[in-house]
Amino acid sequence: MINLLKFAHLLFALGIFSLAIYCFALIGSKIFLLKNTNTHDKFNHLNKIIVVLCVFAMLTGTLLVYPKHFTFHTPWIHAAYLFTFLVGCSAISFILFKKKRENGYRWVWRLAYLVLISILIVITHDAVTKTTFIFPDQ
Repeated sequence: MINLLKFAHLLFALGIFSLAIYCFALIGSKIFLLKNTNTHDKFNHLNKIIVVLCVFAMLTGTLLVYPKHFTFHTPWIHAAYLFTFLVGCSAISFILFKKKRENGYRWVWRLAYLVLISILIVITHDAVTKTTFIFPDQ
């Protein structure tokens, strides 16, 4: 059962990461600039999927803490919860912030998704090394 939870947790995390990279790449494409496409609805749909995957990643991560002999006071687990919460809140703000994604705002959205991808890389680093990125000695 533990292996199934770890596998699901890994799939959810990879899904979040790959959707963030896809959104980042989609903003840089020429399809983004066309007015007659529904890319803005696609972004909202993809961000909703990211939020759902964040919830399931946090749920499966919570179910893995005690069976893997960790506690909720472990620093890298604290950081994982904090950063996953930030990723979910960012995706929710992307959904609620319905400003047109036009040429002038492309760099803002690309920067936002780049920050999202950076946070996901930090979460992955912390989970693999079992230390926090900022304070590795804790």
